[in-house]
Amino acid sequence: MNTQTPAAVQADRYVTMRFLPMLFSHDWVRAEHNVFLYASRFLTGYDGCEWNFVALENGGGFMQPGGDEWHFSNPDNGAEITLSAEAAGIVITAMVLNHRSWFYDRHDEEELCEHYCGRFRQLTGFISAHPEYGAIWRALN
Repeated sequence: MNTQTPAAVQADRYVTMRFLPMLFSHDWVRAEHNVFLYASRFLTGYDGCEWNFVALENGGGFMQPGGDEWHFSNPDNGAEITLSAEAAGIVITAMVLNHRSWFYDRHDEEELCEHYCGRFRQLTGFISAHPEYGAIWRALN
């Protein structure tokens, strides 16, 4: 299932070395680890895989797990949804961006908090035009 919209482009090999610091700032090692932890918690059957980095036209981006589709299960909000790999990556990355923004807001690191809020806004702006818009928001709700 190819649902990638024109406003998102998988990063080539030269861009990938700069992608995580661009997306997560100097906190990128912890944030990337959070992506893997959230995937293991919310994506049924996830046991590690190769991830693609997707850059957005608006300057943001997200990490996308390998495979064609994933089952997203969140007992906290009752979401049980099958998503494309792209949509699953958007959901997991959005959750991490939100989590990290709250973490740094509570720890008085205004610069990192603002960075994560900005990246979250960029990603949610992209979601509004995504073919799986409803399912993505259901997973995030």
